[in-house]
Amino acid sequence: MTTRPAIKQTTQDVRAASLYAEAVTLVESGREFEAADKLDAALGVKPDFAEALSLGAYLLDRRGKPETALRFYLRASTCRPDLPTTWSNMGKLLFRFDRFEEALAAFEAASRLSPGQADIHNSRAGALRALGRLEESAAAARSALRSRPGFAEASLNLGTALLKLGLLQEALEAYRDAKAAQPDFGDAHCGEALALRALDRIDEARAAFDAAERLGSREAISGKGCLDLMMGDFEHGWEGYEARWIAGKSLAEALGIRFPTWTGPGKPGERVLVFNDHGLGDTIQFSRYLPLMARAGAVVTFVCPPRLRRLLGPHVCARLVDKAPQGEDFDAQVALSSLPRAFATRIENVPTPIPYLAAEPERIERWAAGIGRRGFKIGVAWQGNPNPEADMARSFPLVELAPLARVPNARLISLQAGFGVEQIGHVNFDVESPGVDFDIGSDAFLDAAAVIAHVDLVVTCDTSIAHLAGALGRPVWVVLKRDAEWRWLRGREDSPWYPTMRLFRQHVVGEWGAVFRELAERLAAS
Repeated sequence: MTTRPAIKQTTQDVRAASLYAEAVTLVESGREFEAADKLDAALGVKPDFAEALSLGAYLLDRRGKPETALRFYLRASTCRPDLPTTWSNMGKLLFRFDRFEEALAAFEAASRLSPGQADIHNSRAGALRALGRLEESAAAARSALRSRPGFAEASLNLGTALLKLGLLQEALEAYRDAKAAQPDFGDAHCGEALALRALDRIDEARAAFDAAERLGSREAISGKGCLDLMMGDFEHGWEGYEARWIAGKSLAEALGIRFPTWTGPGKPGERVLVFNDHGLGDTIQFSRYLPLMARAGAVVTFVCPPRLRRLLGPHVCARLVDKAPQGEDFDAQVALSSLPRAFATRIENVPTPIPYLAAEPERIERWAAGIGRRGFKIGVAWQGNPNPEADMARSFPLVELAPLARVPNARLISLQAGFGVEQIGHVNFDVESPGVDFDIGSDAFLDAAAVIAHVDLVVTCDTSIAHLAGALGRPVWVVLKRDAEWRWLRGREDSPWYPTMRLFRQHVVGEWGAVFRELAERLAAS
């Protein structure tokens, strides 16, 4: 048997190792700045010292320098690719940068080097979920739990993946496992509440939100607010909704505290800065409040998504800007989605100046000849935001529209742009495509609005097209998942937000067939 010869250490190696050991001891005692000095000295002696680079990256990240930390991790992984801690910590940093593919690759490298590490499996679960690979995410979380039974964060990740998969009872059990492992884990109580709400166990959901709130969870406050809104209690719901999070930040953090919060109509001439705080559909829904602000005497500047400026511009009675003006003073600021609260909106007084948007006349004329007059024209949209962290369960496969296509005289005309369009070539019924140049410019929904002006009915999933059709005052049927979002309330077939809208809900989670058979029957009977 031959033995591998030991690598002879140089004086520099010994000195660098000694400095590194001192740095580790200092970190363990909480003296991180002194530890950083020791690491700098170690790297001065041995610039390719991977362990020192990796620990230095960790300290840099803790000191609020994540970009520099990432460079250190990358260098450490190049100098010595067999350190699982380097890969794992780098993956966590990449995850925070929303670089999910790269984060997953780092976690996979760490897992190959240290296959039994529960923390690494759990990190893989989070990255896989962010990439929409939900079954794999659940499997990775289960691997973490096999390695470390009672791992609360892994149970939480498992519950979240299962909830997104529509496996509600299993998700509830996973969240409760997380809560049992760590009773003060606010996120576990919050997850339990979300699963209970999806199961329509409203009182239990409220109790779980209350428990999470007592543990300091701000997300529980917004979750309970959404629950109140769903139940039609707008008075309490808008208050809770103010605790919502935007891209991982509280509302106040996301907007920045620059001016007092606008709480409703006040003195004429007050200058109000309005921030957009949600997606395109929400922006369309709540843009109805901007003319009300102007009517109440406010001078409104709206930080509008650039893609919506042309659609909204002629109708909102506000100056539109791409970002908050620097060096300009305002009397107040407010988030667009906070305007219902500022106007004390209740179900009975939702402002419905329908239509409050309009398609461009020349674009309507341009689409007239191509669409024509024949048949009963149904504009259809089936795919919402493809971001895996969004609610993918709101979308349905195009093939589910087959019952509508079989209704005599019906024509299905696609309103889908971008992701989802590829499904048209994989169904055995006719869906008319408006063409490859449909809404491909920098402005959103201009063609869609014009086509909607020509169709007899819009049938859509819960996505921006639903809000667009409702704002245009056109007949629209919205097909909702079983646990629909708060804005569609609970158990209603109509919407106080859009008088021309009708709602059709899943009876069983994940089952669309019965819903579309009902739509086809209603359409055939009309």
